[in-house]
Amino acid sequence: MNRLKRFFLNLKFRYKIILTYFLVSIIPIIILGLFCYQQTKNLLLDQERENLRKSFSEAVIGIENSANVYSNILDYTTFNPMILEVINHEYKSYYEMYYKFHNMLDPYIDMLRALHNDIQQITVYTSNNIVKHSDYIMPMEVIENNIWYKEVLGKYKPQWFIDSEKNVFLAVQFINKGYNDIQNILYVKINSKNFFQPLYNISSTNCGIYVVDKNDEVVFENRSYDDGKDYLLPSTELKKIDGDTITYDNINYILIKIDMKDLGWTAYLYKPVHLIVESSKNIIYTVFFIMGICVLIILVVGYWLSYIIVNRIEKLTKNMKEMNMDHLEVTIESNSEDEIGVLINSFDKLIVRIKTLIQEVYKSEISKRKYEMKALQAQINPHFLYNSLSLINWKAIRSGEDEISEMAQLLSTFYRTSLNKGSSIITVENELNNTEAYVKIQSMMHNYNFDVDFDIDNKIKGYYMINLLLQPLVENAICHGIDQKRNNRGKLRISAQQKGTDIVFEIEDNGVGMKSEICERILTTRTKGYGVKNVYDRIKLTYGENCDLRFISIPNEKTVAIMSIPVEIDKNKFND
Repeated sequence: MNRLKRFFLNLKFRYKIILTYFLVSIIPIIILGLFCYQQTKNLLLDQERENLRKSFSEAVIGIENSANVYSNILDYTTFNPMILEVINHEYKSYYEMYYKFHNMLDPYIDMLRALHNDIQQITVYTSNNIVKHSDYIMPMEVIENNIWYKEVLGKYKPQWFIDSEKNVFLAVQFINKGYNDIQNILYVKINSKNFFQPLYNISSTNCGIYVVDKNDEVVFENRSYDDGKDYLLPSTELKKIDGDTITYDNINYILIKIDMKDLGWTAYLYKPVHLIVESSKNIIYTVFFIMGICVLIILVVGYWLSYIIVNRIEKLTKNMKEMNMDHLEVTIESNSEDEIGVLINSFDKLIVRIKTLIQEVYKSEISKRKYEMKALQAQINPHFLYNSLSLINWKAIRSGEDEISEMAQLLSTFYRTSLNKGSSIITVENELNNTEAYVKIQSMMHNYNFDVDFDIDNKIKGYYMINLLLQPLVENAICHGIDQKRNNRGKLRISAQQKGTDIVFEIEDNGVGMKSEICERILTTRTKGYGVKNVYDRIKLTYGENCDLRFISIPNEKTVAIMSIPVEIDKNKFND
């Protein structure tokens, strides 16, 4: 949440206005669009569910009517005296048996099959002692091991079944009172495709249909989808039904259930919801198209309004960013009297006042720094100093004190390059000589307890720079770095290289280092002597934004001072 808040606060004011306007406008549009879509979807689902229920119910009623016809045929046949006479008669000869079969049974069964083309087989299974006759008469022992035989036995109402090959048939036991308890069962096999044809017609409209018996065995199953995919809902999932919807494999289905009471079966119709919703694509596309137009209008109007409101603020911000100490100009005007107009006009007056103060304060500060530097150089009488050091050197040579002689020569070199005949401009070579003399003096004073490594690019020695920039940085490295070290030998590296249009100086020591917060504070903290901050102020006054001084330090390992100044080959370009 904080990150989102920070992101919003850091946005440009123009984008804040556009985003706010967009959110305030688009949220109601999205809510309205989603509401319309949901209402349309629910309406289509209700309408499609009702249409499917009506069509499915008509198909089921058609099948039940056909089933009633066949049940009536069985009832009529089982009570037909002629049929009862044929199957229960006690025959004296095969000729008598053949005569009754040929003249009484065969014509009757042929008539039924002729009137009802869907009947594929009519068979009477009997325990009477008669021979098999085509598939019209068969002995009872043929079916005694079948499961359906046990379910039919003792029941005198037609029972519906389906065999292992999905063939539909029905069977009923004859009422044989007065016929010496002979058992007879009438079996009628129906053309299942024609019988379930109404369900085939329904299932061809992007849906699936199951018909299951009382034992949950599938009697009929068919499905068809226009998109070529198979949205199969296993029959085992039907037991999990709770209401008129079901979800399987992340697909939602609407479900219609109808009980076929006369048959003892249950019919199920299922259809994926998304196939129903697809029919509303045109409506949905229209809603989204209108929403898109609204969003586009909102963005255009929002951008136009934000431009009118923010344009002057952006110009003022840009004008403020472009300003520096040498370019204080107001490039924006406003005649409006609103808050932004007042801000612009007040800013103009402020800049005029600042420019006046700059002329008085900033220029005087530069002069003050230059006079301070000249005063520092004037504190020492160069001729007196050089003569004194020369005398010390001569006396040391005569006395054989080589170290004192070297010290006097180094002091002479150091002060000669430091004073630089009263000029603040010096060659890089002389600045390096000054630094080298200072380092050697410090080495002698420290009893040579640290090593010095110079890495100098010779081609930069002829360039010009302001003097006394390196010595304070080296002094800082020795006093606050190497002197504070308690173990290992001190090391000091002084590097001067040209990189592009800059000269980059690096003073590195292996002293105690310092924390990052001290590195950030060292350039803003003034010390008693001629320290690091003075160096930073001088290069900024001289070179402006084209220079840099920074510190990189690792505690207990090292500190590196990195100073970069522009290459300058013309001494006269410096304004003394």
